[in-house]
Amino acid sequence: MDKLEYEGYVGTVNYDEKCDYYTGEVKIDDRIYTYEGDTLEELQEDFEDIIDSIIAFDEMDDIDEEEE
Repeated sequence: MDKLEYEGYVGTVNYDEKCDYYTGEVKIDDRIYTYEGDTLEELQEDFEDIIDSIIAFDEMDDIDEEEE
């Protein structure tokens, strides 16, 4: 597996054999977010958590702008 996909976002998958550990990056609005895990499942969960947090933050920001 060389990429993760969730909610229209695509992130990388990197595996460090020496450390037996996964990491990845996703670029959103010119910002790079990183995620990690001991397994591919943990990596996917961390990736999805980041995306969910960004979506929730954007929704809260939109609500704040509407109230102004």
